[in-house]
Amino acid sequence: MLRLLHRIRQWFLRRPPADLTVIEYEAVSLIAYEGRAAYERAREQAEYCLSRGSEAGCRFWSEVAVEVARRTGMTNTRKTKEQPG
Repeated sequence: MLRLLHRIRQWFLRRPPADLTVIEYEAVSLIAYEGRAAYERAREQAEYCLSRGSEAGCRFWSEVAVEVARRTGMTNTRKTKEQPG
């Protein structure tokens, strides 16, 4: 049982692989968890951060949204060119 708990804890505390940036890792994780809604979720996070006054958070999530769009083939749509807020 302790071994199982240890593995679960390690899984939650994983760091991004060395070959991915934090933004790339977040985008890949978001795509895995949210599927088709990953881009919209990243934009929602950016808007939330902006509404709370966190420009750095907004910038981070906007970059994640761009990375999600790039990885899912959405780079040429009008929606990806809009700024949050």
